[in-house]
Amino acid sequence: MCKIISKYSKTGYLKYISHLDVLRFIQRSIKRAGINAKYSEGFNPQMKTSFGFPLSLGTESIGEYFEVELNEPIEPELFIKKMNSVMPKEMQILKASISDNPDSIMKRCRYAQYLINIETDADVDELNNYFKEMLDVGVVYFRQRKKKNKVISKEINTKEMLKYLNAEKTKENNIRIEALFITEETGSMRVDELLKLIEDKGFAFDYYSITKIDALDEEMKPLL
Repeated sequence: MCKIISKYSKTGYLKYISHLDVLRFIQRSIKRAGINAKYSEGFNPQMKTSFGFPLSLGTESIGEYFEVELNEPIEPELFIKKMNSVMPKEMQILKASISDNPDSIMKRCRYAQYLINIETDADVDELNNYFKEMLDVGVVYFRQRKKKNKVISKEINTKEMLKYLNAEKTKENNIRIEALFITEETGSMRVDELLKLIEDKGFAFDYYSITKIDALDEEMKPLL
């Protein structure tokens, strides 16, 4: 038995499919590729796979991860070749390696690295000053959700959720934001929440795009 960890992309029209659909899609791809995956025992056997944190709908990524347990060893290069032969160009295996780490991908993932492009004529220095406030002092906001016909509010401080923020003007009316979010199994700040804070502060923008670059471990290194 062996375990393979893979880094994959999710781009184009596939950025609009849900996390659950991604799980099913990759498991079906493993079957179609003829890879001998390990299954759980019992009445309803399930393929032994694990995935990283869900990606928000509409967000592209070149840094998603999954692991699969196999009944027999396979060279990572062959695994990549077989998987990519049955997967669309919008979702491809970028890297793969034998894994002996007992922790889940979610447990290993401590940071999520994003690149955000916004179409705006905002002053980049003023935006970076606001980012400094978010990181050093903290900006508090409330996340609301419904539970049993009740609205529950959770107070969130950006200082506890963000590790790095920087804005850079790339061309006229366009600013690129590099962001490093702290990820926790109990919950993390979302990119759309960051964008709302930016907009509420008076930095209006007409268009934005979000790309997740990678998932990083506690040493701020990519998982693969």
